[in-house]
Amino acid sequence: GFASADERPKPSQPKPAQSQSDHPSLQYDRWSGSINVPDPVAISVDHRGRVFVTQTRRRKIQDLDIRENRDWIANDIGLQSIEDKKSFYHSRLAIGGDQAVQSKHVTDVNGDGEHDWRDLTVIGEVIYRLSDEDGDGKADEIIVFDDDFKTEVTGIAAGVMAWGDDVYATIAPDLWRLTDINDDGVADTREVIATGFGLHIAYAGHDMHGLTMGPDGKVYWSIGDKGINVTSQSGRHYFYPNQGGVMRCNPDGTDFEVFAHGLRNVQEIAFDQYGNLFGVDNDADQQDEHERFVAIVDGMDAGWRSHYQFRGDKYNPWTNENLWRLPGDEHPAYIVPPIEHYVDGPAGFKFNPGTALGPAYENYFFLTSAPNGNQYAFQVEPVGDSFRMLNNHLIGKGPAIVGLAFGPDGALYGADWDGGYPLDQKGAVIRIDVEKSMRHPLRQQVAATLAKGVDESSIADLTDQLSHHDMRIRQAAQFELANRGNTEVFQTILKADDSSTLAKLHAVWGLGQLSRAGNQSVNGSIQAALKDASAHVRGQAAKTWGESNVDDGSVLIPLLSDDDLHVRVNAALALARHPSPHATGELLEAAGNLSVDQHYLRHSIVSALAACASSPDLVAKQSSDNEMQRLCCVLALRRQASPAVAEYLDDPSDWVATAAARAIHDDLSIAEAMPALAAALSTDASHSEAFWRRSINANYRLGTAECFDRVLAFASRTNARAEVRIDACNAVANWLQPPVLDRVEGRRRDLPNDHRAIDAP
Repeated sequence: GFASADERPKPSQPKPAQSQSDHPSLQYDRWSGSINVPDPVAISVDHRGRVFVTQTRRRKIQDLDIRENRDWIANDIGLQSIEDKKSFYHSRLAIGGDQAVQSKHVTDVNGDGEHDWRDLTVIGEVIYRLSDEDGDGKADEIIVFDDDFKTEVTGIAAGVMAWGDDVYATIAPDLWRLTDINDDGVADTREVIATGFGLHIAYAGHDMHGLTMGPDGKVYWSIGDKGINVTSQSGRHYFYPNQGGVMRCNPDGTDFEVFAHGLRNVQEIAFDQYGNLFGVDNDADQQDEHERFVAIVDGMDAGWRSHYQFRGDKYNPWTNENLWRLPGDEHPAYIVPPIEHYVDGPAGFKFNPGTALGPAYENYFFLTSAPNGNQYAFQVEPVGDSFRMLNNHLIGKGPAIVGLAFGPDGALYGADWDGGYPLDQKGAVIRIDVEKSMRHPLRQQVAATLAKGVDESSIADLTDQLSHHDMRIRQAAQFELANRGNTEVFQTILKADDSSTLAKLHAVWGLGQLSRAGNQSVNGSIQAALKDASAHVRGQAAKTWGESNVDDGSVLIPLLSDDDLHVRVNAALALARHPSPHATGELLEAAGNLSVDQHYLRHSIVSALAACASSPDLVAKQSSDNEMQRLCCVLALRRQASPAVAEYLDDPSDWVATAAARAIHDDLSIAEAMPALAAALSTDASHSEAFWRRSINANYRLGTAECFDRVLAFASRTNARAEVRIDACNAVANWLQPPVLDRVEGRRRDLPNDHRAIDAP
């Protein structure tokens, strides 16, 4: 990934421990040798050791940055699609338009004497292939693999992944699949397999990146907060216009979905050996705010909205409501909060596949802090329903590495973009490794196996490889067995008492691939794995069941009370995909038993309740004496966008009532419930600032004379906090001239003026 200028080092940032004596030092070597690799952003190494690197040439000149076009902020926030963005450029940078104005936004790149949108279509992003042809440990060849990426709405080439015969590239608004058929280092076929990413100008560097192959055989990648508006190949619409997220699809682009949202700018993502997905999200440079280490799970909302970036000294939910912080009392419950705060400018992020570097770095994640040239390593272990970071330490300092990839030789490769933010047409590929004496003993075997491939491997060899120490070899064997339609190997491994946990996991994932491809005969084996002795296997079996070609969620219900909380999380998330009304009672009971700090489990139960329970079922719990149960019902009603959530506005718990107010007011809002939120301003209840501001704004958005009187009366209340009374006064003062950006969130709403009134007719 490519670090944005907003991710500069901050003196208040948490500092990880310094290099630990029980870890071997890492050696940094310029693998690209004398070859210049200009302005590299992302890196991938294929199984033959060839390195693919992207270069951004459009940044600054053609991929515009909203910080340099601040007069467009209100317009940019309101863009809802790639078509909106293109139309905006064509309007504001029109052919024959006002050159004095347009020259402030775009350079005359094409040299035609005009400053217009056509100047955004000249320079293309580049993907290079580098190789070490003579085997001396240094690159001696660089080839332009592809460089035809240059429409007026094209972003930067911020992600690349070599996989088999294909190279995937994330260049907003598109996910590309490129193929070099004749192996000459140049793409022969090119196909967009998903599109609709990057709706906003926003901050440069908040692009698409993080390509990785998941254990389920799906391509995963991330996008910064430039937004998502995608219609999948099957016709399903995904609309998160002001959020970043993680997406996934099959290698051919089918089965696309948004896996997680509400992220700001997770540059790269990584799976551990058990199928858990992690990332480190960049902060927004707000006062005392920090970057966030997150476990990324199905359907999660991490809380960030791009319009929070531009609130300035106005009320900002991100900071005023502590969305970025580690969770405390009555933390906003609709989001999954971060696990830890971490270092500034996180960019490259990878997990040791098992035999890379040396045994001392097994099960480690590696992260680059690009702006200050630091690199870190840490491990993760489960705790409760979540995870925690441990053995966190600095491993290197110096090069500004923005992307990471493990090579088949066991070394860690980095894209070094040569220092500061201004592009200088320089860069390199860095090879990071331990001393030879400290290297993993299986590295040469792994390199030879990966280079050979699996096309001609026997079933016996593939079976053995499912237990291999290296995740890449296990995964290749799994995918090949699934590609051959072999069910027997997977089923035999799951039945055998002496099978390793890792082999069983790959068997489960392989059966999931077959199930999604239409093989119904494997579903019984997946179901049987729900009772495996290993919690890792049970949890991934539940996840796989939820994503498989079945329609029965009832088999997951017993796992809602599993001894392992991660199994419960996966089971409830799977129920959300295969809802069963019979699960409603169990889910409500599970909700009532939640601890305040079980954020992942709460998210999963809410997801399942939203899918399994009817709105009347959820409203019926408003008389429950269990606060957590009522809270989960509110959050589930929010997921359903049900107006019935208004029934909880007078809940005795302000935490619950405020959750209802947020559900009605925020994001796309629940219009039918807005009058109830407005009316709540007249109650004598004691509420948080977050509640009152939304209630005031509900009246403001409705704009009637009755609403005006209600807000005016609230401004006179002596028992209300000064901040919200001042907010009410401001609403009254600007009643007839509403701003285009929402008074609470900063989202663009464009309230009409024709119905607004102060006096009743």
